[in-house]
Amino acid sequence: MQKTKENQHTSSIGHHSTNKPELMKKPERRSSKSYARMFGMKDCSIADSQYFDIARQKAEELCACYGFEHLETPILENIDLYKKNSRKANEKEIYSLTGEKNERMCLRPELTQGIARHYVEQKLDEIESPLRLFSIGQVFRNEKLQNNSQRQFTQFDLEILKDKKPIAEAMIISLAYHFFKDLGIEVQVQINSLGASECRKEYGQKLGLFYRERGRRSKVCHHCKQNLLKNILSLLDCKEDSCVKLREEAPQIADFWSDESRDHFKKVCEYLDELNIPYNFNPFLVRGLNYYNDAVFEFWPVNESGTPQGKYALAGGGRCDELVENVGGKPSPAVGLAIGLERTATKMRDRHYPLPGAEDNLIFIAQLSDLAKLKSLQLFDELRQAGFKVRQSFSTDSLKIQMEEAVRVKAKISLIMGKKEVMDETILMRDMDSTVQEIVPIKKIKEKLAKKIDLSNNESKMVNIIKHI
Repeated sequence: MQKTKENQHTSSIGHHSTNKPELMKKPERRSSKSYARMFGMKDCSIADSQYFDIARQKAEELCACYGFEHLETPILENIDLYKKNSRKANEKEIYSLTGEKNERMCLRPELTQGIARHYVEQKLDEIESPLRLFSIGQVFRNEKLQNNSQRQFTQFDLEILKDKKPIAEAMIISLAYHFFKDLGIEVQVQINSLGASECRKEYGQKLGLFYRERGRRSKVCHHCKQNLLKNILSLLDCKEDSCVKLREEAPQIADFWSDESRDHFKKVCEYLDELNIPYNFNPFLVRGLNYYNDAVFEFWPVNESGTPQGKYALAGGGRCDELVENVGGKPSPAVGLAIGLERTATKMRDRHYPLPGAEDNLIFIAQLSDLAKLKSLQLFDELRQAGFKVRQSFSTDSLKIQMEEAVRVKAKISLIMGKKEVMDETILMRDMDSTVQEIVPIKKIKEKLAKKIDLSNNESKMVNIIKHI
């Protein structure tokens, strides 16, 4: 078998000149009108998508480990599904539209209500054991943009239904904590209890009197002034400096807990202690949704100095025993948590989370001439079906550019075919590390590649390849 160095090859590839003069091309005409991204929307670049894909893969891996089953719900839902449970009781945040039969629909602002609707619609309450469901999907909110937020983003949502025990909160918190830890993101769990609905109602009345006292109303921000009569608890969750300072004097919700709520919250914290999950009791954490009761929690990233960053919560959730009933079902205990995958991916990038290296044992197929391209297409499909990891750039005619692409993807071997190779029914096989190359009969290329590439770590692929040789 003939072996030569690259500069000694005398096939049609070697005679090809890449310095042929090209005809002058007229400059491309560009449209006078360009279109920018919609405000609040963001493109996901190739670099960003790598971190996003890793986060999603980790989410699915942990859900399988913790026994959560996957559920996908529609992006379009009936707007009435969100009315009673809308964020901060503000329908203006929802992107609504009208259907053919005057149906009032919306782009889902959350995944939680869709999962609850599915639970009621499919009569899953008839199942005796608790249900663990997870969903990953796009959500849309027409809200004020702050803290690097977007109006379209992806939620990783966890729900446990039909489980009143505090172990349910501990399980969801544990899963989310290890999700961030495995992705190299240090977080601290902020946790509080809103008590039962009766406790929350009594506390809300007391809190309203506090904020309406002379001199205090003028100190809250414009948004909180609007919420004084809509959702008084949301004032405690405001991140504006003036509101943060004022809430320090507010009455504490812990003083309004019932004995049952106090005992439930105590047990949740005991589970977290046993699991060695760092948490901080935050009496001002209330979450923005009005269906929560008892334990609520958020995951705050910790900066390099060890300080939790409250303005950049990566996840939030809590117990929501009234949710199912609010969407038309029978009363059913529930715990949920939503994680923002874009924010997670951004943190991974900022923390320089290691991206996976180039795939091992890649084979790159390069071609030169239309006939060689046709034969290379056939070979590409044959090798792919045989189990080899193959790459190509068939839309490129320049051999130089194709070989640069082979270097970029860190191919182990390049297979090069020109006119002469097509006529001789051969192909040029080049080792990309040593640049040693040899001419191989096309009929024996699979056998030759199988010997060159170490597939000992993937026995199933080896068996598959042998079947195709």
